[in-house]
Amino acid sequence: MKKLIILLLCLTLLASVFAGCTSLKGDEKGAVISVYLASYPQTLDPALVQLNSDVTQVLGLIFQSLTTIDSKGRVVGALAESWYSYYDKIDDEYKMYFKLKSTSWNDKRPVSADDVVYAWTRILDPGTESPYAAMLYPIKNAKEVKSGVMTVFDLGLAAVNSDLLEITFEEDYDIELFAEIVSSIHLCPIREDVVSRALGEKNPKDQDWAASAASIISNGPYAIRGMEEGVKLVLERNAYFMREEDDYLDKYVLPYRIVCLYQEDEVGTSGALDTIRSQIEFQTKRFEDGDIFYLSGFDKDTFAQYSKDMVTKNTLNSYVYYYNTESEALTDARVRQALSVALDRNKIVSEITGTGEIAATGYIPKGVYYSSNKEDFRAKAGDLNSTSADVEKAKQLLTQAGVKKGESFTLTYLIPESKELIKAYSKRVNYTNVYEDIAKYAKGVWEGLGFKVELVGLNPVEYTEALYNRTYDVLGINNIMNSTDAFTYLAPFSKYYSGCKISINFEEDAYTLHYTNLDSKEYEGVIDSIVFVSNRTERAELLRNAEIKFTELSPATALFYYTNSYVTAKGLSKVEDSFFGYRILDGLKLKNYRDINSREDAASTAAGK
Repeated sequence: MKKLIILLLCLTLLASVFAGCTSLKGDEKGAVISVYLASYPQTLDPALVQLNSDVTQVLGLIFQSLTTIDSKGRVVGALAESWYSYYDKIDDEYKMYFKLKSTSWNDKRPVSADDVVYAWTRILDPGTESPYAAMLYPIKNAKEVKSGVMTVFDLGLAAVNSDLLEITFEEDYDIELFAEIVSSIHLCPIREDVVSRALGEKNPKDQDWAASAASIISNGPYAIRGMEEGVKLVLERNAYFMREEDDYLDKYVLPYRIVCLYQEDEVGTSGALDTIRSQIEFQTKRFEDGDIFYLSGFDKDTFAQYSKDMVTKNTLNSYVYYYNTESEALTDARVRQALSVALDRNKIVSEITGTGEIAATGYIPKGVYYSSNKEDFRAKAGDLNSTSADVEKAKQLLTQAGVKKGESFTLTYLIPESKELIKAYSKRVNYTNVYEDIAKYAKGVWEGLGFKVELVGLNPVEYTEALYNRTYDVLGINNIMNSTDAFTYLAPFSKYYSGCKISINFEEDAYTLHYTNLDSKEYEGVIDSIVFVSNRTERAELLRNAEIKFTELSPATALFYYTNSYVTAKGLSKVEDSFFGYRILDGLKLKNYRDINSREDAASTAAGK
């Protein structure tokens, strides 16, 4: 009898413990936390070229890849529970399997291995414009599928069942290296029915399934609940992320919503702002007034203002200049080298950007691995360019190339906001543009060498068209790769690995040159020699030599490596940082959030929102 009573008491205690694991009361859903997370993303399709330098801050919250990199640089499971290798003796094939965890998309449909298969075959489809294709080339026939010679039915990729993904490699390959490669958020699963439905609508925005809240379905801890340029970006808890039916609502994701409101919506109200501000000035004022609790995306002045309190993390992304190697003034590699060495990268990061970026010493950014996660590629490979300007060397290179004064070219930069937004609000909002400031600096330097440089600022739609159609001479672009593998950064400059759309020719391989139009047999051979090498020491040395060759050819040059900084208000806690430099906000807590929710609800009601 005593044993029975003790058992019942234990069960009662356990029940009370589990019941207390949620902080929610009644029908409430949790904290609604106002932040300035990132500038407005023009697209959230992880497979496409990303224009926004901090778009990963959103992608990392709404999508989940198979694996990820932990704070110590180790590969750990994310969507994948485990992985293992298998040698098929009958077919003499090397295979790898990913066992998936049980989780669901934000519309409650279970995430399946088929969703990973679709995402990857979409990237490898000849009609898809994706710079991430080269990451998947170790898969059997991936290169041939991308060229159009083979179809997806020939690809060494299959869903054995809903939670088991099978990869067949082109040849023996290190599965731990591949598990590391697929940690990139750009290789996360995508739903075929979602993409097909969006493309089948009569008037989808630029045929982009991930440009509006209505069409985005996500498998990460958060889902998009509101997305309107100049108005809002609202993330809501994915109620089906990793949960079983009997799990409490906030078991894996504490906040109910994360809300980012933009300035333009405020200036359009009856209580319109009477001061013309930039977006970050507007957000800073809200942070100081206690209206938001997390502040990121600084400019030079606000970065200095909060420097003592901020957290700064490296990313694996950079800002680079692409050189169109077919442009008349830029066909000689020595000219491209001259343009690069003439730029003072220290000046760019200290006087122009001023928000913690790191002056680039090579094309591969800091944080990328060398022969292991304990070795930084940039540190081991050494500096390939000086961070200070060498105008004399630039002049010597131009003399060797026979360049005459007065030769001209264009320098294209991104205007991050849409043309429609600027047209509507340019008289009431101060649209600052650091890309333009960098371009003006480069123009001055290059005109000092004797060139005539025309600046061309383009909004996202026109900018993307200029990139895809190669209608530029020099173009500033955010190189958003989120990969620990140097091959990811170097391979696309070979036409066989560019990931660009192609015109299919079923009789022979068809490939499209990289956006820089680099066409080098020697460089193609260098990249070809690396793709299937998985011995980390051998691979690292080959990649080091590849970057040296890349620097010699100079189809592009890195100006700086991005960092990401943020400050938090008192009362906000559990902000975690991923290895890739984006936030992990699953456990985000806000003290007294119920009172804050009530206050903001009352303010919204009074404003008629």
